[in-house]
Amino acid sequence: MKRPFVEPTDTREAILGAAFRALCEHGYADLTIKRIGEEFDKSPSLVYHHYDGKDELLIDLLGFLLDGFEESVSEDAFDLAPRERLDTYVAATTHPGPIPEGHGPDGQFMTAIVELRAQAATDDAYRDHFDRSDRVFSSFLERTVREAAGDDPSAEGSDAQADAPDDAVSPAEVASTLQTLATGGMLRWATTTDREWADDTRRGIRRYLESVLPAVDPDA
Repeated sequence: MKRPFVEPTDTREAILGAAFRALCEHGYADLTIKRIGEEFDKSPSLVYHHYDGKDELLIDLLGFLLDGFEESVSEDAFDLAPRERLDTYVAATTHPGPIPEGHGPDGQFMTAIVELRAQAATDDAYRDHFDRSDRVFSSFLERTVREAAGDDPSAEGSDAQADAPDDAVSPAEVASTLQTLATGGMLRWATTTDREWADDTRRGIRRYLESVLPAVDPDA
């Protein structure tokens, strides 16, 4: 992803930028307010003034980044076709390194997100954030699946759909499947050194999309 906080507009964004850089460098377990302060170009004491601890700061960071993503997708700010968006989403969550800058997370950030998501197992604040994050990405994926199905020429005038409307697939079902596969891909990528599974996974998901998109009812 493009590195955020290059030009922070206020003290809060400057602190969040410092937290972002420190998180990517050190990971969650080794992150401290002191290390965040070392990335801050003003007085480190300002970090303590605005936040009681690293978790409060990280929750604010996650919310800020999610707000930015939600705003960008609500403005239709895409330079990729719907199917390319789906392919890029899958690739970004199974092997982020080769994704062009701006279209996917880098490896450090994705690993950090997996660490933070793990905190949601026992921390309600993290759980609330990832509940919201899942809703935002679900909405993005559902809309993209609907657009990709509408752009699929094989779905137009399909006799199979006309004869068997009960077999139509909802965009929500496809979006949920992709989101769950992607979450598993992120976990596997961040917690193993083997990468041989990634190409097979992407090929499998592409085949799934090729078979299911013609059956998607964009109006569902």
